[in-house]
Amino acid sequence: MLILEVMDKEPALRTVWGAALLLGSVGFLATRFRRWLVLPALGVIGVLAYWQLSALADAALRPAIIQEAGRGYLIQSCAAVAVAVLLSVLGLVPKRGAA
Repeated sequence: MLILEVMDKEPALRTVWGAALLLGSVGFLATRFRRWLVLPALGVIGVLAYWQLSALADAALRPAIIQEAGRGYLIQSCAAVAVAVLLSVLGLVPKRGAA
């Protein structure tokens, strides 16, 4: 029986979270600089999220990924995308005391 490694083709959780925090922070700062920059920031996050989550949504790959890495990998991948989006959108919140 041939067992194929699936997780050696998927990024580690450290990489997923690092990219999410980096993209979210860049999106936050860019949005603070110019409000309209939230659109390209969310666009980049969306493309990378699609790239990451499409493998997790694949009916053939998802069970193998869950078996090798656990359900936590799936949950943390989705949470990382949510954090990146949230950080970028938080840049739209008006600064306190700015009058």
